[in-house]
Parts: sequence; structure tokens; C-alpha cells
Amino acid sequence: MIYKKIELENNQTLVISDMSRKISADAYVVIMKANMEIKIEKQLFPGDMISDFKFEDIIATLGDTATYEYMIERNFIMAKAKDEVFETLVKTFLDNLGQYVANPKFPGKLVLKEYKDQIK
Repeated sequence: MIYKKIELENNQTLVISDMSRKISADAYVVIMKANMEIKIEKQLFPGDMISDFKFEDIIATLGDTATYEYMIERNFIMAKAKDEVFETLVKTFLDNLGQYVANPKFPGKLVLKEYKDQIK
């Protein structure tokens, strides 16, 4: 279930989802998932970061999108504490990684990393 969509300053949309599930009558696994679909476009790579040939190779290797995904979970959380624990996970993620994923260089660097991982 989508909890929140955040439009970032790097023109990407961060989607935070609550993937929690019940594991007993009064306990949950609380799971927070953050993901971002990045459309691979030439403007993600400023200046001469990559050549046209390299860009075409990236598209051929990865397709036209790349996905950033981060997931964290807490196990055996009592039902009455579930929402508070989830909100704490969201706040911690945004406090620690929010500026990182919002950085204008982040989408291009993620695409390059995925590309390098694929061609190994």
C-alpha cells in the first residue's frame, strides 16, 4: 500500500510503501519500502559524462528505466505499536537518505552503477 509519494528536487518521484503483514493474532512484521523508477534519459548525464554511443549501450543493456529500491523491516511488532514503528522507519529513512536520493546527480549515478553491474 502506497503510504506517500514525494516529488524530489531532482525531478524524480520517491514512493514510500507500507508492506507490513500480520504474523500472529497481535503482531506484525513492519516493512517500509522506498522506491524510485528512473526514466533513463540523456539529461541524467550532464556535460560529457557519457558519449552518445555509451548512452545507446546503456539503453540496450538496461532498457529505458532503472529502479532504486530500499527496504527495511522490524519483526514481531505488537499491533498497537505498528503505526508508530512504521512512521519511525519512514522518518529515519528520510532523515538519513532523503537528501542523498534527492541529489540531482543520484539518478545518473544509479543508472551508471546498474549498467556497470550488468556488464561485469
